Order: sequence, then structure tokens, then C-alpha cells
Amino acid sequence: MYMSKLINISNETYNKLKAIKGKESFTIIIEKLIEKKSNKEEILKFAGKIKFDEKRLKELKEGWKKWSKKYA
Repeated sequence: MYMSKLINISNETYNKLKAIKGKESFTIIIEKLIEKKSNKEEILKFAGKIKFDEKRLKELKEGWKKWSKKYA
């Protein structure tokens, strides 16, 4: 059961919500939008799980430094 609350939103925002809501309630649509995970959260799930070749990583860092000095 929901307790009704009055909120004010712009006409533009209302029209955007109305366009995506279909037969669902505004409450359900807003909840889905709030709970939606960002790409950042999805990417961070993999942090530290990839094994890097230390030698190759060192080569890439050195190459980046040279490139930065030349072009940056």
C-alpha cells in the first residue's frame, strides 16, 4: 500500500515520464529509474579481477609518457 504524496515537476519532466510509463504507475516507473544501476557500479564489480602482465603494463606506461611529452 502506498501513501500518496504530492510532488511538483515540470511539464517537460511529466511528459517524459508519461511517455515511458505505458500502463505502469508513475510510482513504479520512478522506482525503476531510482534503482537502476549506473555503468560505473557495473564496471567496478570487476575491479581487481583482471590479471595484468606487469611487463606489458610497464611498456604501456613508458609509451604513454613518451606520447604525452611529444603531443600533450
